[in-house]
Amino acid sequence: MSHKPRWLAVGIMTAALLGGAFALRSTRSHAADHLDPPGRTNPAAGGMDRNADIADVFAWHRGTGATQSVVMALAYAGPNAPTATQAIPCDRGVLYTIHVDNTGDGASDRRFDVRFGRDSAMNCFARWEGLPGTTGPVVTRVERTNDLGGGVRTYVGLRDDAFFFDLQGFNTTLMTGTLSFVNDRDFFAGQNTAAIVIEVPATAINNGQNTIRVWATTARSAM
Repeated sequence: MSHKPRWLAVGIMTAALLGGAFALRSTRSHAADHLDPPGRTNPAAGGMDRNADIADVFAWHRGTGATQSVVMALAYAGPNAPTATQAIPCDRGVLYTIHVDNTGDGASDRRFDVRFGRDSAMNCFARWEGLPGTTGPVVTRVERTNDLGGGVRTYVGLRDDAFFFDLQGFNTTLMTGTLSFVNDRDFFAGQNTAAIVIEVPATAINNGQNTIRVWATTARSAM
């Protein structure tokens, strides 16, 4: 049974293995980047690092006025057919980062870093850095929504892949040269992806009326 999204539900998406960007208040969107490039994610092409592969980046506003918040989500290591024992990849060697640019220069003005680790009982935890209102790392359990106070919430776990794409129609179109897409045929329906989600008060990342740009990166290191 797949994990259905709750507040990881809507947004315009873009991503890449090493980064994708999203501009709030923008009408542009970009395609998702599941399992690409093959050299990094496809074993047949010499790549096996699916845990570092970003599938999508989502960002959207919630609420209005003083209570407005911004939700940002990084989806990775998907899609995967659900199984009874499936769990989020708990890869200690990958640093996942959601970046925010609020000055328009394309540089990261705020960043939210996540690494994974396990305790002695092999339970998986997420270690956050850069959360508003904190001065050091915050450790949370996976597969649950964590209300950290001050309007900050986090979630790390499996979710139904929110990206919609007719892969069968795409492949048929490539082979035949005839458009063969079906608007209600979704290859990703019922497929799981891993998700890192953070909700913060808009005031924590806004900078006047500047456009907020959100993107994500992954980096692998020996730990």
